[in-house]
Amino acid sequence: MTNPQTPAVSVLHARKSFGNKVVLDDVSLNIMPGEVLSMIGPSGAGKSTMLRCMTLLDRYDSAQFSYGDLSVCDNGQDGRAIYSRDAEREARMRFGIVFQHYNLFPHYTVLKNITDAPIVVQKRDRTEVEAEAMELLRQLDLLEHANKVPCELSGGQQQRVADEATSALDPKLTADMQRLIRVLASEGMAVGIVTHEMGFAKLVSDRIAFLFDGEIAEEGPAEQVIDDPQDPRTRRFLSQAED
Repeated sequence: MTNPQTPAVSVLHARKSFGNKVVLDDVSLNIMPGEVLSMIGPSGAGKSTMLRCMTLLDRYDSAQFSYGDLSVCDNGQDGRAIYSRDAEREARMRFGIVFQHYNLFPHYTVLKNITDAPIVVQKRDRTEVEAEAMELLRQLDLLEHANKVPCELSGGQQQRVADEATSALDPKLTADMQRLIRVLASEGMAVGIVTHEMGFAKLVSDRIAFLFDGEIAEEGPAEQVIDDPQDPRTRRFLSQAED
């Protein structure tokens, strides 16, 4: 059982560059079990790179990086990150990714789109996985569409199947997604979000990290960061976001 005092994901002193451009400069960030953390900031601040490295779509140049008690990478004597392939494989079983743009297999039903990965990759029991999927579809008000293929769904319905949290959804569906994220957190899931929607970030998050030029300029409780930011860069960004 996961120790609730151990971060579900921990990144310490992360650095990442693309050529001569430093994208992450000594960034440290934890997400605890049952916590929702949103990363906000201007384009190019390093939010997406941080999330891509946390989900092993890319690699840090240097960092101490772990999922719970599983160390994914540490630094060698030259200061560069050394990854464990076995740990990477195990870590991938501990998280899921929600991409910014919804992409569904067009020839799969809604139910198969949701259940295929845990059944094929994780080798989980089909009956158990399908029961969990049907419950998720019920929570998203999509139960009647379980056996439809994506072309039979509206754009908003496709977003919810792919779980693209709030982009372009109407207020009721956005509220439904907020509720679902909070339910997942209450069950012990750690949730990391990159978003440009400040109202959504404030409502759904326990904590917010504001990234600027590859650094965490400010971090704290969601309401404090949004309503009473301490760093002038955060204040400037939020004032522009309201315009």
